[in-house]
Amino acid sequence: MSIKAPLSILVTSLLLVTAGTTALSAKPVKKAQSKPFLIQGKLPHLTMMVKMMWDDKDLALTPTQKQKLLQIRKETISGAQNLNKEIIALENKIVQASNKGANPESLKQDVYKLANLRAEATMLHLQCIYKTRKILTQDQLDILE
Repeated sequence: MSIKAPLSILVTSLLLVTAGTTALSAKPVKKAQSKPFLIQGKLPHLTMMVKMMWDDKDLALTPTQKQKLLQIRKETISGAQNLNKEIIALENKIVQASNKGANPESLKQDVYKLANLRAEATMLHLQCIYKTRKILTQDQLDILE
């Protein structure tokens, strides 16, 4: 048996172990900011879809529809951004306390508050969808869907 085979296995093993420890000791990669909603990726962002087709001749939005849709979008985005700021701050507070060894019972009130904020954001999104659907005609909705 040649010495090259055991030597290559040893080198490969060392590389894997070194890479594994480096990955474990590295700072965590910052993930993309999450949305404030309870329901993620399953509800349409209807006003975004409308915005992308704003001047589409087939969609044919009227000036009145455009005005109403802009107002809904403005209110929804503003409300979601405000809630998201609160959500992020509260999440960070909970995570920091937990990482420092806080008793879960001491975090319970903040966890429930976090859940309520996310529920409020989800209701805001549902209201946006509902109001947008009420402004559009069935033909316009068919185009969007």
